[in-house]
Amino acid sequence: MRHLPPTRDLRVRLDTAQALTRLFYREHEVVITCGRWIVGTAPLELKAELGRTAWESALAGDALRERVFELRYPTRFLDEQAEELPLESADDLRSLLAELRDDYSEYLDHVDELADGPSRRLVEAALRDKERQREALAGLELSDDDPARDARYFASPVYWPDVLDPSYPYGEGVALQLRSAVSHLNEVWAVETAGRILDELSPELGWEFTREGARWLYDETRHMLMGKQRLEGWGLPHEAIPLGGYIYEAWQHQDPLYGLGMLGYFETKNIGRKRERAAAFHEMGDATCEIDMEFDWADETLHAEYGRRWLRHLLEARGEDSESWPAVLERCEELVQERVARATPDDLARIRACADALVKTAELQAS
Repeated sequence: MRHLPPTRDLRVRLDTAQALTRLFYREHEVVITCGRWIVGTAPLELKAELGRTAWESALAGDALRERVFELRYPTRFLDEQAEELPLESADDLRSLLAELRDDYSEYLDHVDELADGPSRRLVEAALRDKERQREALAGLELSDDDPARDARYFASPVYWPDVLDPSYPYGEGVALQLRSAVSHLNEVWAVETAGRILDELSPELGWEFTREGARWLYDETRHMLMGKQRLEGWGLPHEAIPLGGYIYEAWQHQDPLYGLGMLGYFETKNIGRKRERAAAFHEMGDATCEIDMEFDWADETLHAEYGRRWLRHLLEARGEDSESWPAVLERCEELVQERVARATPDDLARIRACADALVKTAELQAS
């Protein structure tokens, strides 16, 4: 039988699905590794970059996963890929990011715009991310400490005196601006907690949790950087700014169930105050603090829902009553109070002196 020749060199549809599946599993490994290494990374900028890389890789992974399902419709499954990716050092992660960059670039060299246009678009976005990530993580080094703390800051178990002494004033004006910025900076505990639960609970809860957990982690890094950038913008020296971690330390050696509970509990506990603070900053004319607080409020409204929903799923997956999640939050409050009770009079004296000096320095700059 006579026939016309092919006019384009095309990859077979199921071969395309297989190639994208491999890329998905590699992105999945990047997400989990970034979460795992957050705690052992000291510089706040690199903690934040690991969070951003986890989120970007989760976006790429989710897009790849959905594209594979489209190509295999109506079947919704991914082939199990047994590729071993033992990432034990920062160099290993950077090497994987470089390999993914090259994989995406090679894919684009052979993709057909007409037959596989949707894949081309998502691969182009993933390639841009990989090029940025590898450069941004060039200085990444891991520590054996848990958690690793940025040595530029004033180390303290708590980040403001009112945690140990309720009579210490929250403050108005400059003091309120400082208290809010220091609180944002100290969401480092939430960054570390989100990183650990992303790593430790993903095997139990599956890809949907991994995707949302990566977003949760990224959001917490943004909040941390909000405080960092405001404090730096006011010209305050790092060594005068307290950096604590008592909430992370409260659950550090517990089941990651309580890490998930800590995030869910504190999102719910403090969310109402953020709108009040935003209004106060508006009255002061501090648009930066106001807008940061408004976006923080929007994020944490979403996070509170994450916390309740995934606590229910985790309890159910473990054969427990899914509606017992409030008891987890109660235990989280107990763990925090137990950690606060271990603070010493010297801890209070040190953080009080630090906070008083910081407020005084800032007030002099404002006058």
